[in-house]
Amino acid sequence: MEFDPGLKIGQTLKNSELVAIFKCGNMGGMRRSKATNTLVLVSDYTKGLYHDKWIGGVLHYTGMGKTGDQDIHWAQNATLAACGENGVGVHLFEVMDAGKYVYCGRIALVDKPYVAIQPGEDGNNRKVWMFPIRPVPENDVKKPSMFVFRDMEDYKARGANADAEYRKNIEEKKRRGSKPKPVPAASATPPRPPKPMMAAPPELIGKSVKHKSYGEGTVTGISGAVLTVLFSSVGEKKLSYEVCIKNKLIEFI
Repeated sequence: MEFDPGLKIGQTLKNSELVAIFKCGNMGGMRRSKATNTLVLVSDYTKGLYHDKWIGGVLHYTGMGKTGDQDIHWAQNATLAACGENGVGVHLFEVMDAGKYVYCGRIALVDKPYVAIQPGEDGNNRKVWMFPIRPVPENDVKKPSMFVFRDMEDYKARGANADAEYRKNIEEKKRRGSKPKPVPAASATPPRPPKPMMAAPPELIGKSVKHKSYGEGTVTGISGAVLTVLFSSVGEKKLSYEVCIKNKLIEFI
């Protein structure tokens, strides 16, 4: 059975509480827990190292590795890249104010990871892997306004400056010997609503399916874009219909 942390969307935790619930490590942006079969992602805007951005309702999340080119086959980059097939539940937290971890819910990989250029911890540019992820089901959790863009055109128009301005803010605060100013939270209502996830047809209830990782099962329920499937091997799973169809993870038999 998939792990349920018992958290509400938007609930704020301390790092110690996050660790206790998910039984994961207490450091890093990608924390794998074998005990709960989860991967916890932390998008921490207060540190200014990784340049994560929300574009059209999708979070483009930077992979693991602080210096040098990142490897998609290494450590938790590989876990996240295979999250639609490996059975690992992925949960997202955002940090907009140091020490406060805001729960954004479960997420799914909605497109293929791609390579971008970002400076590493040493200041040198390197290749990083970006993972397009989205809460499943979608929610209206608050997001950092400086890094929220309506669409790709909006990002191209002002996205590059967002990183530079935020890095400048952090450096100024460091020189003054104080903590970086918290990133203001955006309104729960975005300027333009993101494209909705593909809804699953109601007639799929009762259909038999075959999943690449979970084997054969039966669709027992549908909630918008989410399928509930009872598998003979692993029990009940909730799957994003759009992700499964786009990545050919399931077939109806």
